[in-house]
Amino acid sequence: MDALNNEERIPTAHLDELVLTLASALADRDALRNILEAMINAVFIVSSDGVIQHMNQSACELLESGGGELIGAPVERVLGGGRSWRDDCMTEVMHQGAIRSREMGMVSLSGRSVPVLFSSSALRSRPEGVISFVCSAQDISEHIRLRASLNLSRESFQAIVDKSADGILIIDHAGLVKFVNPAGEHLLGRSWSEMMDMPFGRPLIGGEVAEVDVIRKNGGLGVAEMRLVETDWHGMPSFLVSLRDVTENVRLREELQKLSMEDALTGLHNRRGFMMLAEQEFKIAMRSGGRMSLIFIDLDGMKDINDRLGHKMGDQALLETAAIMRKVFRKSDLLCRQGGDEFLALSLHEPHDDPHEMGGQIKRRLEQELRQRNAQPGRSYRLSLSMGVTPVWATTHSDLEQCIQQADAAMYEAKMANKHKLHWS
Repeated sequence: MDALNNEERIPTAHLDELVLTLASALADRDALRNILEAMINAVFIVSSDGVIQHMNQSACELLESGGGELIGAPVERVLGGGRSWRDDCMTEVMHQGAIRSREMGMVSLSGRSVPVLFSSSALRSRPEGVISFVCSAQDISEHIRLRASLNLSRESFQAIVDKSADGILIIDHAGLVKFVNPAGEHLLGRSWSEMMDMPFGRPLIGGEVAEVDVIRKNGGLGVAEMRLVETDWHGMPSFLVSLRDVTENVRLREELQKLSMEDALTGLHNRRGFMMLAEQEFKIAMRSGGRMSLIFIDLDGMKDINDRLGHKMGDQALLETAAIMRKVFRKSDLLCRQGGDEFLALSLHEPHDDPHEMGGQIKRRLEQELRQRNAQPGRSYRLSLSMGVTPVWATTHSDLEQCIQQADAAMYEAKMANKHKLHWS
């Protein structure tokens, strides 16, 4: 019971991880704005000189603002305790990279002090450096109240635990469930009597904070943020486990990651996602001596299709190209729509594979798929692709961008030949 007084009892969301994901999704501002507005946590965008640029709906509600009153105001206006943004916050973010889940106070427009868990991270641009800061605040008023109540009265333990929105379990050192509160019963889909003396099913480490998958009795799946502290239960050393349902937060985070790495039309990786994953494969190949082929594919006659048949048919041609690539390449290969009518693929080979021979196989499969597509009755255009290949050996290539340029040059030779012809850089 004493362990409930520990400050680690206050559940916190992975706000700084969410902040970094937000930064990677800036390419789609409309989608980002919609997702920000759907978030439970208050989110502020603060300029590099400390001025509030944007607040989501949760932030407006937290600070009792219609939104417009605080846009353009110094962020110190809402920081409690006379804090200086530049001295207390911005400096720490610049030196340490982020502020993570700091308990502090904020001030609403009515002057009400609101206790929050505050996180901040810098949005950076290579030419300009820091361009702004993303700040997240989670209202912990209820948790502060619960903590104060526990300090005042040990006898209130049962009532507070029963009213907590977080699932709370007591697990003995044998890993068996000894107590679960109503929120825990709801989260796990099982009653206390069903879970009594049931194995918890996970190794227990004091102080652990982790996201865990939750399988409910009815087979439903969810995600919970788990916090674990050591405590005593009826005089026996035990573990207190708090579970907060973060299923929706995880869904939003995954959607943000998807928006930042996926081409909206074809569902292939966009250039950013491809470069990120391909760089990792290059590093692995450099260490292990692996072999790969980088393929540059261009959809021939895209402008003519758009001009004659309209952009809807142009989009259809791009979707067909993506479908062909999915059939020609393996699931382990990385596929990308780089932009416009240009596509990339990184084909991963076994150590004994010859990249030239593998490239030839890709060419033959590509030509076969094109013949089958173009033989379909009622087509309004002929699909044609030009392809260039750069074989990648760990000993000869180490720069991804250089390989893309070489494959692009090889593709251009194929296009000039006006054939489905494989060219090598």
